[in-house]
Amino acid sequence: MDFLNYENADTLSIDTLALEESLKEERNREITGLHSLSKKVSNLHTSVLYYRNPKTKTGSVCYEVWKTLVKKVGGTPNGWRDLGISLGIKQEDLDYIMNSVQEEPVDVILKLYRLNEKATLDKIVDAFVKLKRYDILKALEDPLCNLSHCFNNKDDSGYHSNSKSTDGQIEIISLKNVSDDLPPVFNKNFVVAKNDRNKPHFPKPKIETTNEEFKNEKPILFLTFTEDGFPTALNIQEYVENWTDFDEVAVITLNDKKEEVYQNPEKFIREYFEKADFIVPIITPGYLQEIRSNNPNTPSTTDNLDFKYVNFIYSLIVNYYIHATGCLNKKVRTVLPQNFDREVLTRISMYPDLMPWTYETKFDEQFKAFLKLKYS
Repeated sequence: MDFLNYENADTLSIDTLALEESLKEERNREITGLHSLSKKVSNLHTSVLYYRNPKTKTGSVCYEVWKTLVKKVGGTPNGWRDLGISLGIKQEDLDYIMNSVQEEPVDVILKLYRLNEKATLDKIVDAFVKLKRYDILKALEDPLCNLSHCFNNKDDSGYHSNSKSTDGQIEIISLKNVSDDLPPVFNKNFVVAKNDRNKPHFPKPKIETTNEEFKNEKPILFLTFTEDGFPTALNIQEYVENWTDFDEVAVITLNDKKEEVYQNPEKFIREYFEKADFIVPIITPGYLQEIRSNNPNTPSTTDNLDFKYVNFIYSLIVNYYIHATGCLNKKVRTVLPQNFDREVLTRISMYPDLMPWTYETKFDEQFKAFLKLKYS
């Protein structure tokens, strides 16, 4: 049986070689095109990625580039660290981000990099070229071209300013005002002891500097809990709804404020941490286990925002207790669930920042007393 016809074997071999050469040429053209992205954004400062206005084309395009960077780099193991090293971020800063920062590390790298007045987007493109991350560059190709078109063609302009680079050859386009929401340790005016730099640090909440304690128009209770504390959280909300001693007491949980929280979780939490009359941790075995693990960089797959940000809120409690009040607990009032685990009583003694505590069954009596004292 004639399985194969070898009569045209040489021709087949030549055709295959030609196909391979064609594919290589096409690949080289594609890579050359990706390299050229650097020139298109060489006059755009990284700060432009943080222009937010969904009603404008520029706002949408800026967000698209930022989102693509965060998703593509963040979806790669250690991708944020490789990018940080390529952009010249200090090793001690990278270690700090890994060990002590709750936020998305790619976003922190971008925010840290943008502090440099020469932090143009072409250097980010060049970093990916050096890393041979053409997959990321391919994903960025259209968004970056759109970004270049928006700014360099002055479309939708008026929200950026031009300033000459230090070499006087090009003008760098950057945002006029960019909010500095980096962790305080990255603030150039923030002083930290050298030996403390590699230790875990947490964002320090803002403290009122006036002599009189700030009072809200209405009392605010900010609950924080893990999954096994959820029933108690629901009960507390129901208790407060039935109060007649106080009008319009606000009980804040993150899941009830999803739309606001999603816009900027850390900012929302810090704001309400300050505004709340009392932070109310619900102490359960799950809560103590979560704060004991104390690893804010471990990805959380939960859809419940209250469970997801327990560690972040506890970090604010620690700093408030130690730095703001000199170990006087004026803000935190913990609650033990009705059917609590007896072992919790022993374990809670290890956390002085969570004292004093009360029982769910005495919630009405205790918290009314706290609030009457503050609002009398």
